[in-house]
Amino acid sequence: MMRRVVAGAALVAAFGSGCVSVSHVQTADTLGSGKFQFAVEPGVGGAAVIDSDVGGGSIYYPHIDLAARYGVSDGVDLGVRFGSSLVELQSKFLLTDSRDPNKAISLAPSVTGMFLGTGDEGDDASISYVNLSLPLLVGFKTSGGSEFVLGPRVSGTRISGSALEDGAAVNILSVGASVGYALRVTEGFRLMPEVGVSMPVLGEVNTTQTDSEVASGFGGGFVQFKLGFLFGGGRPINRDSRIDAADIDNASVDSGDENAGNDGYED
Repeated sequence: MMRRVVAGAALVAAFGSGCVSVSHVQTADTLGSGKFQFAVEPGVGGAAVIDSDVGGGSIYYPHIDLAARYGVSDGVDLGVRFGSSLVELQSKFLLTDSRDPNKAISLAPSVTGMFLGTGDEGDDASISYVNLSLPLLVGFKTSGGSEFVLGPRVSGTRISGSALEDGAAVNILSVGASVGYALRVTEGFRLMPEVGVSMPVLGEVNTTQTDSEVASGFGGGFVQFKLGFLFGGGRPINRDSRIDAADIDNASVDSGDENAGNDGYED
């Protein structure tokens, strides 16, 4: 019972303080080689616990981040997000053909971390926080250059602390998803509202004084709404009917075609 209470309290403290963003606020498609994007992501988050053993309660808090992303190649983006989410290193790997005018599927792993410690003699103490997230972003493109994005995800969180010779750690496995729409307002600006949810499904608590214990059934979850302001050109709109399903499946256009050198995108 006590372990479960400790795990639940640590979970609410970590997520409720805004340490984790459960929203992605980006398209499934990559930016394209050499393209840069800057984002402002204001929003609000909430955490709730509903459990007959520990009671219930909820908290809501403002959540704002800034993000910068760069297309290192046609199918790979790297970036960083910082603010309420602490510092998050982001990446995105496009799994579908970049010429596909209808859909984009990508993996977007990220890592968030924090470490605080004191080195005072006789009073050594530290606390660390690490969150690894693996979302699969599925985007459905519109003819106007907007994108509807679904983002199922799995994430692992570790919170640990120590003081003198005592230490404790909480490990949590969570699943969640997000739904967003990146509206192309102009060539260099997109507006993206997004809702994300996350639920812890499995946890482990261990201390230097006791054996580890697995916990489940936390009876709570987390929700977040963000409105992303995305600045940057990104990938141009593809309206060229010559880039069809057969071309994408074959990953090439017939070299004998007079348009073989055309990538099918608008300039």
